[in-house]
Amino acid sequence: MSEFDDAHRYLLARWILPISDAPVENGCLVISDKRIVGIISRADYEKLPGPAKRQNSIEYGEAAIVPGLVNLHTHLDYSALKHFDNYSNFFLWIRKLIGNSWQWSQEQWLDSALVGAREVISSATSTLADSSPSGASARAIALSGLRGVVGLELFGIDEEQEEKTFEIWLQKYQGFMDSASKEPSLKKALEDDRLQITIAPHTPYSVCPSLIRRSLAWCKEKGLPLFIHIAESEAECRWIASGEPQLDDFLKEAFRGELPSTPWRGHGLSPVQHMEKFGLLDHQVLAAHVVQMDDDDIELLARHKVSAAHCPRSNSRLRNGIAPLMKMITAGIELGFGTDSAASTDDLNVLSEARFAWDLHRAANKEFSESAERALYYLTLGAARALKVDTKTGSLSEGKYADFSVFSLADLPEIAQANPFECLVYGGAQAKDLVVNGVWLMRDGYIADTPKIGATERQIGADFTADKLGSKI
Repeated sequence: MSEFDDAHRYLLARWILPISDAPVENGCLVISDKRIVGIISRADYEKLPGPAKRQNSIEYGEAAIVPGLVNLHTHLDYSALKHFDNYSNFFLWIRKLIGNSWQWSQEQWLDSALVGAREVISSATSTLADSSPSGASARAIALSGLRGVVGLELFGIDEEQEEKTFEIWLQKYQGFMDSASKEPSLKKALEDDRLQITIAPHTPYSVCPSLIRRSLAWCKEKGLPLFIHIAESEAECRWIASGEPQLDDFLKEAFRGELPSTPWRGHGLSPVQHMEKFGLLDHQVLAAHVVQMDDDDIELLARHKVSAAHCPRSNSRLRNGIAPLMKMITAGIELGFGTDSAASTDDLNVLSEARFAWDLHRAANKEFSESAERALYYLTLGAARALKVDTKTGSLSEGKYADFSVFSLADLPEIAQANPFECLVYGGAQAKDLVVNGVWLMRDGYIADTPKIGATERQIGADFTADKLGSKI
């Protein structure tokens, strides 16, 4: 045990679930500063020298320590619109969403995103893949201490304006990056490798192929994922294949004028086939929703190693159908769960998303037999792989960042505690602590105060040092 010293911290629990390896019963997670050192047994922990061990340890007891959960598709910007409309169909809902937010100030966007960040922390989620029209979600992630990849959204269907449209986006991106030097929390999040900024072409019906192609080339140059919604609704499929008056009307409103010529659509293709036709399917692409797909579409995603974010609660509420999850899993597509925005689902708890997904797919498909353990994989390492951040987070592996969640099992009977994966996915386990980058964002269920607009910037959470162990935020 000579490899451990006074700088290490020791977190003991009934269960350590590393995801990349077998569960460890009665184990100890060892971390140092921002990194995971390893996992040892409680017996080996007891052999360590007494003083350092007592000073730098937390005993969680009947609990499970797991990697921080990964929410693979969010829109934190819209969190203040929770339950604003639970009944409209998809495109009427989008119209109302835009109508309720288009005049918001930057302060209002940030206030809304911070509401979402707080809800994410309370659900023991450490990492987000977020698409943002305003950039506020990136600031909220930075201020809150979360980890995230944020895609600044891009719109533009006119091929003739493609170069100009992309240049406007680049100016938006550069302006955001330049602001980091003036915003301490944003600067620190970028420097700490806790935040990345990428591009998010909205959909194949709101962004022309040449603009998506240019975006993909930019992502490849930067080594970043590209976020896009694909095959979310039947109306999208009809519009790409031939035409859809309802979507035409929506686009006219969204772009404030007549639609330009769109010769790139109307070829009888599905959205996925449309993307493939123009060379837009790639391992850098993270596709959200992918509901309306047939077997050929799934094969195309798998062949091009496109990753997917499964958002069943949002798909259900907005009447868009049930994604072919089992077929995507069988095809080997990297995927994870996403809640979508608070405006289109019950909450931003990605664990609830997984629970709903497993119940939904069992109801819809008698052959669906994925386990709770597999669900937790898609909530952690699987999602991290889909987001291309699995070298940083997603498992409790040596050298990765100290991103982990602690769930109490104390209120459950012993027979349930013996099955930690079932407790986490199917209920009863209570989110207790969340640590990201070695910083506590939630402790004993308490979350630090959210920064207020105009107040001195400070990061949520407490430094992971010995004198903070055992204290509530």
